[in-house]
Amino acid sequence: MLCLLLAACGGGGGSDAPAPAPAPDTVPPLGTQCLAGSVARLALPAAATAGRNQELALLACPGARLDRVQWRQTDGATLALGSARSQALSLAPAAAGRYAFGLDFTDARGASRSGTAEFTAAAPGGSAALVIRGEPSVWAGGQTSLRAWVDSLPVADYPLAKVRWSRIDGPEVALGDTAQWRVIFTAPAVAEDSLLRLRAEVTLADGRSLVQDFSLLVQPVPAPAASPLFGAGNLTSRTYPYVATSPHAAALRECIYTPALSNASLCTLSRLPLLGTETRGDLPTVEQVMARVLVSNDWMGQRFEAFLREQDTSGDFRRLLNATTAVVIGGRVRPAFYWSATGAIYLDADYLWQTAAERDSVSEAPDPRSDYGNDLAYASLWRYVLNNKSAGGRSPVLERASRDSAALIPTLGRLLYHELTHANDFLPPRSHLLLNGSLRVYEAVPANTASEQLRSQLPFSSQEMVDLGRVQFFGAASTAAQRAYQPADIVRFFSTDRVTDDYAYSWPTGQSVPREDAAMLAEEALMQLRHGVLRDVAITPQFLTGASADQPVTWGQRGRVGDLAIKPRVAVVLAQTMPWLPAGFTSGLAAPLPLRAGLTWGQNLDQTALGQG
Repeated sequence: MLCLLLAACGGGGGSDAPAPAPAPDTVPPLGTQCLAGSVARLALPAAATAGRNQELALLACPGARLDRVQWRQTDGATLALGSARSQALSLAPAAAGRYAFGLDFTDARGASRSGTAEFTAAAPGGSAALVIRGEPSVWAGGQTSLRAWVDSLPVADYPLAKVRWSRIDGPEVALGDTAQWRVIFTAPAVAEDSLLRLRAEVTLADGRSLVQDFSLLVQPVPAPAASPLFGAGNLTSRTYPYVATSPHAAALRECIYTPALSNASLCTLSRLPLLGTETRGDLPTVEQVMARVLVSNDWMGQRFEAFLREQDTSGDFRRLLNATTAVVIGGRVRPAFYWSATGAIYLDADYLWQTAAERDSVSEAPDPRSDYGNDLAYASLWRYVLNNKSAGGRSPVLERASRDSAALIPTLGRLLYHELTHANDFLPPRSHLLLNGSLRVYEAVPANTASEQLRSQLPFSSQEMVDLGRVQFFGAASTAAQRAYQPADIVRFFSTDRVTDDYAYSWPTGQSVPREDAAMLAEEALMQLRHGVLRDVAITPQFLTGASADQPVTWGQRGRVGDLAIKPRVAVVLAQTMPWLPAGFTSGLAAPLPLRAGLTWGQNLDQTALGQG
């Protein structure tokens, strides 16, 4: 059952003369088909069943463009509308019954339109229900993922089942590995909003067969620039200003994460000033920060805001945010990064989820760098540790675990220290009130930044590790000599240098100074000094299968940032990027603790137990 209604909204004023009759609205009522003059159509489930996913989508008709979409539930048992400000919803109503929704959007002329839709979910049958979860819309060319679930199935039974994914309808797509519970793929090219219907077929170990479909809305990339800044390998994805009424909303849309952004269209600091210019260097309020946030789902903004209110007790994160123009949080932002072109930080929403439902909306597509360096003979491992227990690790997805905001400190917290150190390296606090508004962010970077001081005063020395960094982090082809390096060789190069992690050697060809070195130093130091969380680093033999916990440690340390040769480098970085910290702050860093060579990475976790024999 479905019910549809469309209305155009407008305003008027009074005068003594009779008002002319308004021009008739020639846009047909919103329905499931595009008629002459239509701007949009709805796609609703033909037959809905409680306990299974149902997709609803608002599709732009050919030649039309939609914006500022908002779904609202108006009837039925309450559902979580995770993507209520996008053109598609995926819902799994727990109870049978009628569900109704209101829908508002604007067309290409900016005219406000609204409609309603409803469906009725039938009671489930007696068999187990197969459910597909994932973000229900994607831009063409973007990587995305879907995962099939049987909610009543024990975790141990998942590997015993047989799974097959297939395309049922819509544009052609290459699905890759179709025999796993999760399917990862690149959205196909489309010229207009299109539905891609995929099917998961599962045979359980007891012989039961289950089938379920998922309708994914694939959209053409809106108005891309001829030479976009976000090009192949780093495509944009749909985001919107979290605070719709923010005074920066228009600038956020145009300046930060749009396919239309190019070198020629980069915004100046007068168009979108730094937060620190707005605050005059004072501690920003949470409201000032949130007015500069772009998200792909509302829950991401809600979690970020709660984290700042509940966990930023020292004010470090908000003070560091003074060096940014904006914060982008997206389910398809991977890896996270800071960019001096825009002055924004871009955060992977995988660092923020607190419920299984929120995690469902985050793409499982891997970091594109994850396969770099696989032909080398060594691996470098790292983790954060609190009270001899791993802190911040990702729970297995099948556990559908939740976590509170405190559990985000070793994930989101360490990421913020890292990316915001970049921001304050490029534009240190001393520069925030002196910026020329006619310049773009990268044009306003002052001389003698923290990274430049490190390079001139206390540089690292291993050229071998720099060259290996270009293999591991930029995908350069390895040489025969590099492939011949054994773990003991890497220990010799790394352990005698004065960096905390091999990511410090992520130094692209043509860049004047390394930037990751400073960010790694600040990240590890602040995690230890503010939160008591220590960082382990180790060198092991290479492994492409099996668990990291089972790998034998060739060499490793806990809290390497406290090394006597490294602490002065930390002090240089913090003095430039976080001048509010007290004098002697780095003296609180503990001396490193060696990990035990020959024991596995997992065995080295509880150092107290090892010390007790």
